[in-house]
Order: sequence, then structure tokens, then C-alpha cells
Amino acid sequence: MTAGPGGADPPEAGAGGVAGARLLLGTMVDNAGLVRAKSVPGPRIAAAARDGIGLSPVFAVFCADDHITQTARYGGPVGDMRVRPDLTATALIDPVAGLAWAPFDQYDQDLAVMETCQRSLLRRQAEAARAAGLDFLMGFETEFTVFAGQDLSQPATSGPAYGLRPWLELEEFSRDLLDALATAGVAVETLHPEYGPGQLEISLAPRRPVAAADQYVLARLIVQRTARQHGRAVSFAPLTLPESIGNGCHLHISATTEGRSVFAGGDGPYGMTPVGAAMVGGLVAHLPEASGLLTPSVLSYDRLVPGLWSGAYACWGVENREAAIRFVPGTVGTREATANVEVKAIDGTSNPYLAAAAVLAMAMAGLAEERTAPEPVQVAPDELAADVRERAGIRRLPAGLAAALDLLDGSALLRAALGGAVVDCLVAVRQYELATYGDRPQADRIALLAPRY
Repeated sequence: MTAGPGGADPPEAGAGGVAGARLLLGTMVDNAGLVRAKSVPGPRIAAAARDGIGLSPVFAVFCADDHITQTARYGGPVGDMRVRPDLTATALIDPVAGLAWAPFDQYDQDLAVMETCQRSLLRRQAEAARAAGLDFLMGFETEFTVFAGQDLSQPATSGPAYGLRPWLELEEFSRDLLDALATAGVAVETLHPEYGPGQLEISLAPRRPVAAADQYVLARLIVQRTARQHGRAVSFAPLTLPESIGNGCHLHISATTEGRSVFAGGDGPYGMTPVGAAMVGGLVAHLPEASGLLTPSVLSYDRLVPGLWSGAYACWGVENREAAIRFVPGTVGTREATANVEVKAIDGTSNPYLAAAAVLAMAMAGLAEERTAPEPVQVAPDELAADVRERAGIRRLPAGLAAALDLLDGSALLRAALGGAVVDCLVAVRQYELATYGDRPQADRIALLAPRY
């Protein structure tokens, strides 16, 4: 992850405007982690940005199967809100077709920001960090499965893992994908075959937090659109094939204060500054209570297990891919610009705006609580005896969605950072999913979720 100096302001995802757009596609990500969409014709774009487009507040409690659940404050047919496309973050996806994209912010009828607007919550977290003198950059790195056709039955490749053969078999798709991403202003650092059948991984360039989440949503849209043009389907679900390795969605973060990296050039562990070490301590301490938000689906815990490099333990290590928090010190000569922390225990069923906001909240809590980084773990944690892990404070992340939701529901930190209404909606949506599908065979849960993500 190339973070760059803190004073630099990387361009927002797709900051190309809507000139020439005949149709604007607007998206928001709900609390089930699904992208919901509305579109307006070109002549209506300015009015939509000014006045918004009507949408029911009930989308705060839409579930992955489109069931509508409820909380004490959300649910039912009454009410309205306005979604407004943020024209400062638009991208022209297809210049020939005149198709543009913009993320939606959510407002009430008085055009005040809704308490459930996930994108606005992330914006406030980032602004609070900057007011405290810290400038964060984030970069999403996400895995997805490419299928041979559009029915999600046969992966497009069969290996070898990270191999030349799957690269060649998906070369045309990958070239078209990179061209489409570049057209939309999405900055890609790498694209390559991953471990699983038909699995690719794409790493996006770092951006400030809101722009990073926007870029991730836009990238997924373009991956899906390009796949359809090739007669293929793709899925970002945690599992897409029975007993497979699964797909993760890792989030890299870096931070600077007064233009200097908090993860390099210091006298703390592996060159961290005290600020960087406190952030790592906050992430390790609070990660279990965020699992119900970061790995929130009935498929997530089939993947979040030891041995799959998914980060099943709340600990940190230097380049340790079995630790939930992986410290990346960077290459000699570039560490001031490249040192970062990777939060591994995230998957593609999460809402990226809320995931980024939770990571910011946990990192900043480490500072407020005057934490430091615990001892790094330089082996696979599951190889250690249980009593050794206990003495070292190495905790297993929740092994199931029920336990994760209990921790999320009771998290004072995340309720303060995200608001009680959002946490209540998140818990209600996923409790419905757990109650309805949690006991079903893995193949049934894959059949439900893989086509939706």
C-alpha cells in the first residue's frame, strides 16, 4: 500500500464529473451489505443532486433475501427519505453509452442527514480523526470468484493457485476489466489469480476513507458489469463453492500526523511510533466486538477459521497472514510511504462504509485508551497451546454469527461511533438471517448468498 505523505489529497474515486452522461446510476450499500440502486436520466441529474430521490427508510432493515425486518425505530411502510447523488464523486463508467455513477447519501425530508446514512457516518469518523491531527488513507483488497458462465456452477479456472494457467485463461477478461476500471478512474495496484478455483484478487490504490469505500463499491460494480459482458458471473461472497477457501476483503490503513507516518520511523515495535502502536493495540482489543459488522453473514464463519489465512485470532503479527491484524512494515527505502496495517478479518458481505468507520473507531480508541501494541505473534496462533494463547492474550474471534452479534449489540465503542440506530439495524438484519438460514446446510447458504454478492 503506497500511502504517500499525509498532506496530499488523493483524487476521489471517479472525480470526472457527469459531463455527457445520459444516465446516472446511483448506489447505496445497505446494512445487509447489498448494493441498492436507482437511476435518473441526464436532464434530471442536477435536480436529483439538489432535491434527492425518494426512498423508504425501511432500507435500513432490508435483509439479504429482501425480507424486511424491523427495530424499534425502523420497519414498516410509513415514511420517506431522499437519496442524493454526490456529484463530487461521480465516475463516467461508459462514455459511449453515456452511463455515469455516483454514490448516494441519505437525507430526511428536511434534507438533514439520516442517522442511518452509512457513508455520512464514515465521513464523520474521518473528519474527527483529521481534527485530532491524524490523516488516514485506506485501500481495499478484495477477492472474488469468476465463473465459466452465468449460473455460478462452474468456476472459470481450476488452478494451479496463483498460476500462469488461470492468468492466461482469464487474460481477456482481466484486460477488459482493467481498461474499464481505468476509464472510471479506479486506481488498481494489482490484479492476479488467487488460491481458489476461479478466484482473482484486486488491490485498489489508497484513498482517504470515504473515497476508498466509494472506489471499492465502484470497482465491484465494474467487475460485475465486465463479467456480464463476457458471459460470466462473479461473486464476492465469503464462500462461493462448497468447502472452498473462500473470498476475503482486506482493508489496509495508514495514517500520518504532521506529514509523518505513524507506522514508520519511530522507536516502537518494528519502527512504529507510539501513536501507531496505540492504534494497533486498539484494533486488537476491540476487533472481536466488530466481527458482527466485519464478517456479518451466515457464510462468514465457515471461512473465518484457523488455517485459511482469514485472520481468525485477535492478535497482530509482522507479515503474519494468520493474524487478524497484519503489520506491513514496507520495503527498505520506502517505509515512510508504504508501512501500513492490514485488517484481514473482513469479507464481502460487509458494508464497506461501516467497516471502514469501525476500523477508524477502533484505531482511534487505542489512542484514547492510551494502549500500546501487545507482543506480536509470529506463528500461526492455532499452533500454540491454548494456555500459551491465554497467557499471551491471544483471543479467538467469535466462531459463529450468534456470538459475534451479541458482542456487536453490547459494544459501547461501536454504538458511540456509529450510533445506536445503525447498530440496532445491523443486529436485526443479521439476526433474521441467522434465525432463517443459520442451520441450513452450507450448500443452501451458498445458493442464497453467492448470487447476491
